[in-house]
Amino acid sequence: MSQLVVKRQFQSLIITGICATVLCFIATCVYWPIWGTAAKAIAGAMGGHALQLVDAKTAAKYISVIAEASFFWLVINAWIWQTLIFGTYGKTRWTERQPWAGLWYSAVGLISGTIGFLVIVGFLGIWWKPFSLSTLFNPQTVEEIHLAIEGWEASNFYALTVIMVQIPFVSLFQKFPFAGNIKAPWDGFGVFMSATVAALLVWFATRIPSFMKLSIGEHIIVSQPMGSWATFVAWCQGFIFFLLIPAEGGELYPIKLFAKKQPLMGLSGLVLAFVFGFLARAVLRPFVAAFDLLPGMPVDLAVASLILSCIVAMLMWHHLFDDFPKADMVPNQAARVLIRIAIWIVLGMFLGIIWLKTFKMLPFGGNTEFGWPVMGILAGQFAFLMAVLYFNAFFDKWPLVRKIKA
Repeated sequence: MSQLVVKRQFQSLIITGICATVLCFIATCVYWPIWGTAAKAIAGAMGGHALQLVDAKTAAKYISVIAEASFFWLVINAWIWQTLIFGTYGKTRWTERQPWAGLWYSAVGLISGTIGFLVIVGFLGIWWKPFSLSTLFNPQTVEEIHLAIEGWEASNFYALTVIMVQIPFVSLFQKFPFAGNIKAPWDGFGVFMSATVAALLVWFATRIPSFMKLSIGEHIIVSQPMGSWATFVAWCQGFIFFLLIPAEGGELYPIKLFAKKQPLMGLSGLVLAFVFGFLARAVLRPFVAAFDLLPGMPVDLAVASLILSCIVAMLMWHHLFDDFPKADMVPNQAARVLIRIAIWIVLGMFLGIIWLKTFKMLPFGGNTEFGWPVMGILAGQFAFLMAVLYFNAFFDKWPLVRKIKA
């Protein structure tokens, strides 16, 4: 039986990464208009008569949150579950050849994301009107349109909760206590169920009060975390940046400095990430305010965007540039990790400033001239990032890297 061997189009990791980055950017400019146009058509059909009763801004908002929901649940959540929690289990079930394995696994992602949405949001919707599937998908009145928008926004940012809560089970806790004790895919199932319980608690505690105006009589019964969504999401990005470091090129640093075994490694990582969220915002905010990088918008929103750009740079460097430099290039582990961190921050800030100045021109960022919904200053970066993550994890960098018969 013939074996498959890996053949790279370019031997240089840097050249491969640059070419992959360009391909992912082009792919984002192509796939998002298709995705956004399809989402607009579906949302317009679902909203039907009710969309004619509201102003154009509200109607556009309803369409936009549905476009985001489909992307967050079917693409972002699905990738995290399949790749990080289940370790791409089943990707090569039918074939190892690309792009067929990647297409198969992308289809699995669409299905798993849909099931996740229907189970979590659909169950809540039995009693919560904003999460009712009939309200979300087929509003009949102006009131239901507004309820649907609140429901969609709150459910959409379950994705941010998945990133902040479920990823640490892998990046910080290394799937403790399931890894090594249970065979795949059941170790992933154990992590998934445990992480989902934690994610639901955090989602109810932080995301729902961020988007829903809940009251009993005249009494408002919720308040936004940290006073505003912009401030809270800036802290979230700092938290996410730090929790990714050990698994995305940090070689388990810096948590190895504080503990050697689980779950102490994971717990120390959570504490450090919590603190780093505040520290990153405190360091960046004066500079962002001084240079007025996002005129007319909250300063913390620009801070969140810049930190997110550093996250994109980190993940791009890990997935497309293969954590350059490798151990054979820089044998000293501390030096190697510090070089990578410097690259993430310098490249991230550079890309982040460019993004702030250009996202309104991009067909997936803020350019609404073509008629399809766009993702905006924060989610727009995820549109590109997911192309990066799918390109590596699902498609194995095909066609830049190919598996051919020996």
